[in-house]
Amino acid sequence: LPDRPRYGSSYIEAASPLFGVEYERWPTSSPRQYYDNMPCVVCYIATRSAMFVQQASYLCPSGWSREYYGYMMSEEINSNRQARSTICVDVNAEAVPGSGTSTNPSLTYLMSVECTNSELPCPPYVDGRILSCAVCTK
Repeated sequence: LPDRPRYGSSYIEAASPLFGVEYERWPTSSPRQYYDNMPCVVCYIATRSAMFVQQASYLCPSGWSREYYGYMMSEEINSNRQARSTICVDVNAEAVPGSGTSTNPSLTYLMSVECTNSELPCPPYVDGRILSCAVCTK
Protein backbone atom coordinates (compact mmCIF):
# COMPACT_ATOMS: atom_id res chain seq x y z
CA LEU A 1 0.00 0.00 0.00
CA PRO A 2 1.25 3.51 -0.65
CA ASP A 3 2.51 5.70 2.19
CA ARG A 4 0.04 8.40 1.16
CA PRO A 5 -3.32 7.06 -0.04
CA ARG A 6 -5.24 9.02 -2.70
CA TYR A 7 -8.99 8.68 -2.37
CA GLY A 8 -11.22 8.89 -5.45
CA SER A 9 -14.53 8.95 -3.61
CA SER A 10 -15.98 10.08 -0.33
CA TYR A 11 -17.56 7.94 2.37
CA ILE A 12 -20.29 5.38 1.65
CA GLU A 13 -22.68 3.68 4.07
CA ALA A 14 -22.06 0.06 3.06
CA ALA A 15 -18.51 -0.89 2.13
CA SER A 16 -16.17 -3.82 2.73
CA PRO A 17 -13.45 -3.03 5.28
CA LEU A 18 -9.77 -3.26 4.41
CA PHE A 19 -7.63 -4.82 7.14
CA GLY A 20 -3.93 -5.46 7.47
CA VAL A 21 -2.74 -9.08 7.29
CA GLU A 22 -0.96 -10.84 10.14
CA TYR A 23 1.14 -14.02 10.17
CA GLU A 24 -0.54 -16.36 12.63
CA ARG A 25 1.75 -19.41 12.42
CA TRP A 26 5.21 -20.15 11.09
CA PRO A 27 7.31 -23.34 11.01
CA THR A 28 9.62 -23.67 13.99
CA SER A 29 12.61 -24.35 11.73
CA SER A 30 12.29 -20.92 10.08
CA PRO A 31 12.57 -17.35 11.36
CA ARG A 32 9.44 -16.73 13.40
CA GLN A 33 6.99 -14.17 12.08
CA TYR A 34 4.35 -14.93 14.70
CA TYR A 35 1.94 -11.97 15.03
CA ASP A 36 3.99 -9.80 12.66
CA ASN A 37 2.14 -7.91 9.94
CA MET A 38 2.63 -9.07 6.35
CA PRO A 39 3.87 -6.43 3.88
CA CYS A 40 2.48 -6.14 0.35
CA VAL A 41 4.69 -7.55 -2.39
CA VAL A 42 4.68 -7.88 -6.16
CA CYS A 43 6.83 -10.30 -8.12
CA TYR A 44 8.01 -8.71 -11.39
CA ILE A 45 10.87 -9.87 -13.58
CA ALA A 46 11.28 -7.58 -16.62
CA THR A 47 12.94 -10.23 -18.78
CA ARG A 48 10.29 -12.92 -18.18
CA SER A 49 6.74 -12.92 -19.48
CA ALA A 50 5.18 -15.86 -17.64
CA MET A 51 4.84 -16.61 -13.94
CA PHE A 52 2.96 -19.23 -11.94
CA VAL A 53 2.87 -20.65 -8.43
CA GLN A 54 3.93 -24.29 -8.20
CA GLN A 55 1.83 -25.55 -5.32
CA ALA A 56 2.90 -28.45 -3.08
CA SER A 57 6.53 -28.37 -4.25
CA TYR A 58 9.53 -26.11 -3.65
CA LEU A 59 10.88 -26.97 -7.13
CA CYS A 60 9.89 -25.57 -10.54
CA PRO A 61 9.39 -27.71 -13.63
CA SER A 62 12.28 -28.13 -16.06
CA GLY A 63 12.79 -25.00 -18.16
CA TRP A 64 11.37 -22.66 -15.52
CA SER A 65 13.34 -20.43 -13.12
CA ARG A 66 12.55 -20.39 -9.40
CA GLU A 67 12.28 -16.84 -8.06
CA TYR A 68 11.62 -17.96 -4.50
CA TYR A 69 10.13 -20.83 -2.55
CA GLY A 70 8.25 -21.03 0.68
CA TYR A 71 4.96 -22.12 2.19
CA MET A 72 1.37 -22.05 1.03
CA MET A 73 -0.78 -19.88 3.27
CA SER A 74 -4.45 -18.95 3.43
CA GLU A 75 -7.14 -17.66 5.73
CA GLU A 76 -8.23 -19.73 8.67
CA ILE A 77 -10.66 -22.47 7.67
CA ASN A 78 -13.22 -21.14 10.17
CA SER A 79 -13.33 -17.65 8.64
CA ASN A 80 -16.72 -16.44 7.46
CA ARG A 81 -15.58 -15.95 3.87
CA GLN A 82 -16.77 -18.49 1.33
CA ALA A 83 -13.78 -18.09 -0.98
CA ARG A 84 -10.22 -18.00 0.30
CA SER A 85 -7.10 -16.78 -1.41
CA THR A 86 -4.07 -19.03 -1.40
CA ILE A 87 -0.65 -17.37 -1.49
CA CYS A 88 2.95 -18.56 -1.63
CA VAL A 89 4.92 -16.85 1.14
CA ASP A 90 8.72 -16.72 0.85
CA VAL A 91 10.59 -18.99 3.27
CA ASN A 92 12.53 -15.83 4.21
CA ALA A 93 9.38 -13.79 4.72
CA GLU A 94 9.70 -10.24 5.94
CA ALA A 95 7.46 -8.35 8.30
CA VAL A 96 6.32 -4.76 8.59
CA PRO A 97 8.87 -3.07 10.87
CA GLY A 98 7.53 -2.39 14.34
CA SER A 99 4.71 -4.91 14.11
CA GLY A 100 4.57 -8.01 16.27
CA THR A 101 1.60 -7.36 18.50
CA SER A 102 -1.36 -9.64 17.94
CA THR A 103 -4.13 -7.39 16.64
CA ASN A 104 -5.93 -10.19 14.71
CA PRO A 105 -6.86 -8.13 11.65
CA SER A 106 -6.92 -10.68 8.83
CA LEU A 107 -4.93 -13.79 9.74
CA THR A 108 -2.88 -16.06 7.50
CA TYR A 109 -2.18 -19.69 8.34
CA LEU A 110 0.13 -22.31 6.92
CA MET A 111 -1.73 -24.82 4.78
CA SER A 112 -1.43 -28.53 5.43
CA VAL A 113 -2.59 -31.68 3.67
CA GLU A 114 -6.02 -32.96 4.67
CA CYS A 115 -6.58 -36.57 3.63
CA THR A 116 -9.81 -37.21 5.55
CA ASN A 117 -12.94 -36.09 3.66
CA SER A 118 -10.74 -34.78 0.86
CA GLU A 119 -10.30 -35.36 -2.84
CA LEU A 120 -6.49 -35.29 -2.50
CA PRO A 121 -4.74 -38.52 -3.51
CA CYS A 122 -3.24 -39.81 -0.25
CA PRO A 123 -0.59 -41.13 -0.89
CA PRO A 124 1.40 -39.46 -2.37
CA TYR A 125 0.13 -36.61 -0.16
CA VAL A 126 0.69 -37.13 3.58
CA ASP A 127 -1.95 -36.05 6.09
CA GLY A 128 -0.87 -33.09 8.22
CA ARG A 129 2.25 -32.13 6.22
CA ILE A 130 2.83 -28.39 5.63
CA LEU A 131 2.55 -27.55 1.92
CA SER A 132 5.50 -25.89 0.21
CA CYS A 133 5.36 -23.78 -2.94
CA ALA A 134 7.58 -22.03 -5.48
CA VAL A 135 7.11 -18.98 -7.68
CA CYS A 136 8.32 -19.93 -11.16
CA THR A 137 9.02 -17.70 -14.16
CA LYS A 138 9.91 -18.18 -17.79
